[in-house]
Amino acid sequence: MFNFSGSEVIFLLILGLVILGPEKLPGVLRKAGRLYGEFKRVTSDAQSELRQALDQPIREIQSTAKSYQGFFVDAAKEVTKEPNAVPSIEPNFVEYQPPPGLEEPIEDTAPRPTDENGSPAQS
Repeated sequence: MFNFSGSEVIFLLILGLVILGPEKLPGVLRKAGRLYGEFKRVTSDAQSELRQALDQPIREIQSTAKSYQGFFVDAAKEVTKEPNAVPSIEPNFVEYQPPPGLEEPIEDTAPRPTDENGSPAQS
């Protein structure tokens, strides 16, 4: 938790000795050690309780994820049966062929608009 090198620890001990004096320094160090030990115990207990509480839900999530992973892998294998096949991007248009007997164009027999005299209307 605390990453102190040897020289940093010595510096802190000398600083504590100067500030607190030789009479109080051992008692303060004992109290600090007890507090640190208690802190470590509390945090490790909290971590173990949290792991126990989340263990079963995490296992369920993992098993569900594995089952879906298998499903998607199987689906991908089904889709790509030929892994090197490249889909064609050419259009598949078929040229129009008239039915037999209708090779000649059909004349347009749709009625044309007329004016009031009955003659074809001028546009």
